[in-house]
Amino acid sequence: MAKFDSDKWLAISAIVVSVGTLAALAYQSMLMRDSERASKLPYLYISLQSNEQANSLELTNSGIGPALIDEVHVEYKGKTLPTDGYDFVVAQHLDFTKYGLGVDKIQKGRLIPAGTTIRMVEFGRARDGLLAGILGLFEIAEVPRDWYMSTGTLGGDKAVLVITYTSVFGERWRVRSDRIVPDAL
Repeated sequence: MAKFDSDKWLAISAIVVSVGTLAALAYQSMLMRDSERASKLPYLYISLQSNEQANSLELTNSGIGPALIDEVHVEYKGKTLPTDGYDFVVAQHLDFTKYGLGVDKIQKGRLIPAGTTIRMVEFGRARDGLLAGILGLFEIAEVPRDWYMSTGTLGGDKAVLVITYTSVFGERWRVRSDRIVPDAL
């Protein structure tokens, strides 16, 4: 068995230090990549705003990166309808138009910047029957249950607005009006 002299020990030590340095750099690189992805993370949610001026179905990006819309549809009575919230409301032939109906379309290809709230459907001046009409039509997870109970619209078959979106890194999520947290795809 050959005897190890100081030169061999020095060479082995240099190799071990080099391999350790390479592992540390690879780990640091992975952390930086994950940090970069997290710094561009969009986070969409659907909510209902109701005040004395108006009622509105809103889409908010509370994340720190933009969201690119891939698909929008409404699930209603066991069917998937390729439509957005506004077109769905109009197709139901509900008499919301007499209150003034506003729209900001959410469709494939639209970019929702971070910190932005889009009023997808705005229902003019707030009225008692108008809030009940909206709550009777859509299931919205952000709405307190007592709103549904106070308007007599708890339960029943309601529409669910579904939006699929992508981050700038190609990561995909789906937000549903009946869930608070988006699902990763």
